[in-house]
Amino acid sequence: MLRINSYIAILILAQGSLTADVWDTDIAPIFQSNCVKCHGGAKKKAGLDLRSYESLIEGGESGPVIVHGSAEKSALFRVVLKGSDPHMPPKGQLDERNIKDLKSWIEGLDADSRVKRNSSPKFKIPENISSVQAINFAIEKSWSEQGIEPSLNCSDEVFCRRVHVDVIGRIPSREELDYFLADESPNKRAELIDKLLLKNEHFSYMAETFNAILLGRESVKKKDRGDREKNGWLDYLEWVFRTNRSWDLVAKDLVLSRPKEGVESGASWFLFEQKNDHSEMAKLTMSALLGKQIQCAQCHDHPVSPEIEQRHYWGMVSFFSRSINVQTNKGMRVAERATGGHSKYADLSGESFASELVLLGNEPIKEAVDASHQDNSDLYVTSPSEAWFEKKNKDKKGYNLIKIDSAPVPKFSRRQKLIELAFSDKNSSLSEAFVNRVWALLIGRGIVHPVDLMDSAHPPSHPELLQWMARDFTSSGYDVRRLIRSILMSRTYQLSSFVQATVKPLPQTFSYHIINPISAEAFSKSMLIAMGHYPDSSGKYKNVDSEKLRREFAVKFPDLFPEVYSPTVQQALFLSNNKTIEALFISEDNLTLSIIEKQDSDINKVKESFKLILGREPDPEEIKVGTKFLERGSDSLKQFCWALVSGSEFRMNR
Repeated sequence: MLRINSYIAILILAQGSLTADVWDTDIAPIFQSNCVKCHGGAKKKAGLDLRSYESLIEGGESGPVIVHGSAEKSALFRVVLKGSDPHMPPKGQLDERNIKDLKSWIEGLDADSRVKRNSSPKFKIPENISSVQAINFAIEKSWSEQGIEPSLNCSDEVFCRRVHVDVIGRIPSREELDYFLADESPNKRAELIDKLLLKNEHFSYMAETFNAILLGRESVKKKDRGDREKNGWLDYLEWVFRTNRSWDLVAKDLVLSRPKEGVESGASWFLFEQKNDHSEMAKLTMSALLGKQIQCAQCHDHPVSPEIEQRHYWGMVSFFSRSINVQTNKGMRVAERATGGHSKYADLSGESFASELVLLGNEPIKEAVDASHQDNSDLYVTSPSEAWFEKKNKDKKGYNLIKIDSAPVPKFSRRQKLIELAFSDKNSSLSEAFVNRVWALLIGRGIVHPVDLMDSAHPPSHPELLQWMARDFTSSGYDVRRLIRSILMSRTYQLSSFVQATVKPLPQTFSYHIINPISAEAFSKSMLIAMGHYPDSSGKYKNVDSEKLRREFAVKFPDLFPEVYSPTVQQALFLSNNKTIEALFISEDNLTLSIIEKQDSDINKVKESFKLILGREPDPEEIKVGTKFLERGSDSLKQFCWALVSGSEFRMNR
């Protein structure tokens, strides 16, 4: 394996700092674990809600509970100290580390910069403006009202790298970067966006991304990727983005699971992979498509989001409780029975209730067929085969399938009723969840954060903007490509990550580009580009097993939407000791090394290394340290380039 002398020094040279929001990382978890049962959700004792930064700042019935810059003067801090009276939590004691973190956080707060800048803007977005103009108006209005000085626009070098990573899942090649930088057209950024959105690499990258979003990474969930491939799931997703299929139809494809033949049949895998586990189907649909977590309401009403009741959890399960995996002449499907699926649940007191067909925010649905009805052919659109009614096929589990000619369709379909409620134009949840998720993918943080906790405990930072974009997305016919383009064209997306303000604003102000790690898919392919392995016009890599590399990266770098980015020792060791990466790096096909080696001086070698790997020019100090490192011997150039590829600047999307 490559032995890299002064490895740490070179990594420091190649990387910048990444600062996480202390509220998200240190403070919110303290309140979540110790306080919100009494101060949040259904209960707000003394009028105090500790579920969010915004509600904490509002204080309680007796006024503010923190004094910015002074822990000793803050009631919230005094009550958690040992021996305090009153004392919080009433029956426990925060550990010393939590108390220290809380004290440091309060003393680090600045009343003018942090409270004012975190308040939710209240304004109306003008009518008859484009989606790009609406984004710019809303974000700029919030900056103005909160007194925030935003960052300048990013350089062309940074923009070219950023948009390549976000849209096609890899860094630009040297030729692509040089071509863009040489272009003097005032519209070159828009032209590059339009070009990338139509590349085969974009369709395949989005398919991989939404494979992880919708079903989770195979490596994490211990699922077999081969099953997803052979049953057409990945082909279906790529077809979705290639044809720009409207997102409401995609949602209906996934939940109704009655696809046409051909590539559309892959949509069935969304429910099929759950192996007849109706609870998993319910939780997956709510999280992946509607941006809500309901599992905390399985045994009782949600502890911090009172609008999510226990009946909503079991109501969602009921929509899927007649679903069953089948093997048909046209492939695997998720059929639906016309009867059954009647169940009861108990609350913590032991009281029992009958499950209803009820979706969060809607009234229960009444069924014409009650629990006393026996399943029979009259209840279906077309009469099912005899195998459908055989007793031995009633409770098949997992992939132990009923084999029938075609999947029966009941005249009253619970899943049909669900999509009519959840995915109609009248219900904004689907659009808001998708807009928020795409915003998070491109901007680095959702308007609601985290993206799958769109509930009362996690209010949007810019509610007017989220509502406007959701309505616009709906009225556009759920046009995914248009939504992505709008965000990419916005000023918010094109900001520099360098903060202009003296006091760094919170990330939810979107006043600077949020530095985030690139996805495992983008990381693996970007490493191929950095090593001089380039794709053909179809996006395929010759003489390289790019899929093997992707799988290995997906195991080590699984998170698409990390609440907090925390690089691990295992990740560092993976990058420095992986045999697959080493083989690619030292292979004769590595055009990057051959180009750098041809440079006529160490200074030019350092410059070319930075340009090819990081997509930018080195500064004078980097040139000085780099040239000194290259004096070490014959392997120093490989070690230098390896350090740049392994460093955090390469790993991050700036």
